[in-house]
Amino acid sequence: MTAKLELKRLAKAFPRGSEPPLEVVRDFTLEIRNLEFLSVIGPSGCGKSTLLRLIDGLILADSGRILMDGRDVTGVVGGEGRGMVFQSFDLFPWRTTRGNVEFGLEVAGAGKAERRERAEHYIRLVGLEGFEDAYPHELSGGMQQRVGFARALAIRPEILLMDEPFGALDVQTRDILQDELLNIWSTEQKTVLFVTHSIEEAIYLADRIVVISPRPARVERIIEVPFDRPRHERIKSLPEFLQLRQEIWSLLKEGVKI
Repeated sequence: MTAKLELKRLAKAFPRGSEPPLEVVRDFTLEIRNLEFLSVIGPSGCGKSTLLRLIDGLILADSGRILMDGRDVTGVVGGEGRGMVFQSFDLFPWRTTRGNVEFGLEVAGAGKAERRERAEHYIRLVGLEGFEDAYPHELSGGMQQRVGFARALAIRPEILLMDEPFGALDVQTRDILQDELLNIWSTEQKTVLFVTHSIEEAIYLADRIVVISPRPARVERIIEVPFDRPRHERIKSLPEFLQLRQEIWSLLKEGVKI
């Protein structure tokens, strides 16, 4: 399968005054296939979120390259076919649902009619029809995250970068949005790079799982998920699912010293 995104020997360290720089990502190399759903999991603080921000251009790599369809997008902020969804929703409190979804289109210079049409399409897609004029404080956490999905999708990215988007949600809402995300991914035909702390979530959603080392982040293991699609809740109780969950947990618990 064709590589959609290639990460080539990325490295990033942050200065700490008189202390030695904090090395967060080292020699990180990975290929993400076109239209695949790739989950990234690793110990807390290992550099997963930093990795997504490097890919989206929000922070600059010290060395290495990021290629999308063979084009060098290293250090190019947002756009260029990438859309980010954050854990903390990051909605503008003074904007309605529609206004938040239209924001990226405004930045891109889209006209008013196009912004409205596209925003309303994606608001319907994520199940928020009827809440177009609601403000974030009037929405539940799950609804706010749906706005985040719609905002990221509205710019029609080829790659969705998702930084623990369900981490702040209750278990029931999280399970519902996992299925919603799989439906959106199937319908919209996107490549997804999904960071999570949840092993169960990684297995349920992904085609492959990348297990990251403790900081500085490096690829330590890539695991193919053996379950057919479409996925259903019942696979979470299968012996094969539980066995894979235990295998990944053992890797994380041992600090991925393999």
